Amino acid sequence: MRFAKTPHGKIHYRIKGDGIPLVLIRGLGRWSAHWCGWDDMLAQKFKVISLDNRGLGLTTSPMRFWHSLEDLAKDIAVILKQERISSAHIVGTSLGGMISLVFAMRHPEMTASLNVIAASVGRSGHPRISMRASKMLASAPILGDKLYDELAVLLTSPKTSDAARQKLAKEWREEDRQYKQPVTAVIAQLIAAFRFRKWEHLETIKCPTQIIVGTDDLFVPKGNSLFLHSSIPGSKLTELADAGHEPHLDQPEAMTDLVSRFITDNERRAHR
Repeated sequence: MRFAKTPHGKIHYRIKGDGIPLVLIRGLGRWSAHWCGWDDMLAQKFKVISLDNRGLGLTTSPMRFWHSLEDLAKDIAVILKQERISSAHIVGTSLGGMISLVFAMRHPEMTASLNVIAASVGRSGHPRISMRASKMLASAPILGDKLYDELAVLLTSPKTSDAARQKLAKEWREEDRQYKQPVTAVIAQLIAAFRFRKWEHLETIKCPTQIIVGTDDLFVPKGNSLFLHSSIPGSKLTELADAGHEPHLDQPEAMTDLVSRFITDNERRAHR
C-alpha cells in the first residue's frame, strides 16, 4: 500500500506494472478497488497508478462539502511528485473524467494526454445525468443492497447479460462491506461535480485528448461528450458500440486497445 501525505490526511494509491505512467481516476463513489480488473489489463502495458479519492477507500483525507474538483486534482499532482513522475497520461471515467479535465487545466506540464470517459460537464444542452440516474441517486439511502443491482444496470449496456450484472453487483457489495462507503463523501463529490464551471477554460487544454463514450450510456447523456469534443481543440471523439456508462465493464479488451493505442501513438509523436 502507498500513501501520499497532504495537509488534510493521506491519499491512498496503488501502482501496478512498469513503463509509461498512466493515472486512473474513478467516478462517483468509487475507488481503486472498483476497476474490476481493467487496471490489471492496462498494467500489462503501462505503469498504472490508481488512487482512492478523498473520503473513500483507504484514503484518510476527508471529502468535505466545500471541496472542489481542483482539490481532487491537486491530490494527483501530489502523488506524481512523490513518485518523481514529471508527466503522466491521465484516464478518468465519469466524475474521474471531470477531475482529469481540471488536472489538465491546472497542471498542463504534468499531463501527457487525456482519455476522458463519459464525463458530465453541463452546458451541453443535455442533462448532466439521466432522469433514471437522478432517481437512483435520490433513493440510494433507502435502496440498501438493491442499490448495487440498480448500479449494475445503469452502468452497463442493456445488452449486458443478467449473469454479468449479478456478478458485478456481488463484487461491489463485498468491496463496500470491506471499505464502508461514507454517504457524506459521495454527496460532497456530487456537490463538487455540479459546481464545475470551467467551460470557457476547456479550450485551453492543449494536450492530446480522446473523448470516449459508450453508445448505450444510461447514466450520462451522450451530448455531454459531444460538447467536450467541440470545446477541446483537436480532441478525438470515440464512440464505443454496445458499451454503457463504464465501457471498460462491457468492452474491457476494446477499451484497453483504444486507450493503449492513443497513448502509444502520442508517445511516438512526442519523441520524434
